Amino acid sequence: PKGWMVRTLSSLSKYLSRGIGPSYLEQGGVCVLNQKCIRDHRVDFSKSRRHDSAKKHISDRALELHDVLVNSTGMGTLGRVAQVFYLPEVTIVDSHVTIVRAASDTNPFFLGINLTNREAEIEELGEGSTGQTELSRARLGALKIVTPPFDLQKAFGAAVMPLLMCISENENQSRTLATLRDTLLPKLLSGELSVAELDPAETTGAQ
Repeated sequence: PKGWMVRTLSSLSKYLSRGIGPSYLEQGGVCVLNQKCIRDHRVDFSKSRRHDSAKKHISDRALELHDVLVNSTGMGTLGRVAQVFYLPEVTIVDSHVTIVRAASDTNPFFLGINLTNREAEIEELGEGSTGQTELSRARLGALKIVTPPFDLQKAFGAAVMPLLMCISENENQSRTLATLRDTLLPKLLSGELSVAELDPAETTGAQ
């Protein structure tokens, strides 16, 4: 359409880089996402690990809201894409994941939806033998994107942002309820906890 352009992903990004090789520890440190955390266009923090930032500084590697994460190694995982809508703490990614951050003239929601709908195409950009497939920053950055004018991008972003944030909030609530269920159910089944103890009416003496 008139006014639209074909641009490369690198020209639409102000930051496009792999994460670091973490120095893992069991507790403390900084949250680090890996390829297992990125599936079905979602970021799963339950599979994250911890990085010892005292041994290797994260400098400016921390994720920002609306960054797009692209799995960049391995058959079956390479090409998975998810956008960050929730950051419970300072978080980084490991060296198997590429961070794509929208430039000032690019709406992050337009960019995120574009990339999450092109996983199969991104997977095809990988190079190397089976099991050793890699997606280089150069090949990902050269991905061509049909780009509308910025005003149209902003209008699109304003329309989809409430929907995307609602989805993210619902997923967070679902994870919280699942954790509560997994904590309480074994205690209920074992008799350690009774239903009456969980009933506010019973505990307050209400009729």
